[in-house]
Amino acid sequence: MQNIGVDFKLRVYSQRWGHRDNIYLKKTENGWSIVTLKLRGVESDKHGAPGIIKAFESESISYPADIGYFLSDLWDASQIKSEEEIQRYFDQLADWISHTEETKPNFGPLHI
Repeated sequence: MQNIGVDFKLRVYSQRWGHRDNIYLKKTENGWSIVTLKLRGVESDKHGAPGIIKAFESESISYPADIGYFLSDLWDASQIKSEEEIQRYFDQLADWISHTEETKPNFGPLHI
């Protein structure tokens, strides 16, 4: 199996903090191990469940509903593609997630 044990970086924007933070996804034999500042090695399946959702929700980051399918596709693709190629896909995924987060409405002044 190719790329087992490799850390891939998902650098996503957080409105809460006003900058991008890193989420690390380490490829395992059965999926991903998710690491953030708050989460330490949450073992997850190929879709990133439950770790990726915990990572987003712990920072109130909005994300596309079908993120898991893309993570599963990346896991499969990492079997034959290089680490660098897969990281480029993660960079595109991070841009998509960040765009989702950046464009969500901010109703903070309404206190809802």
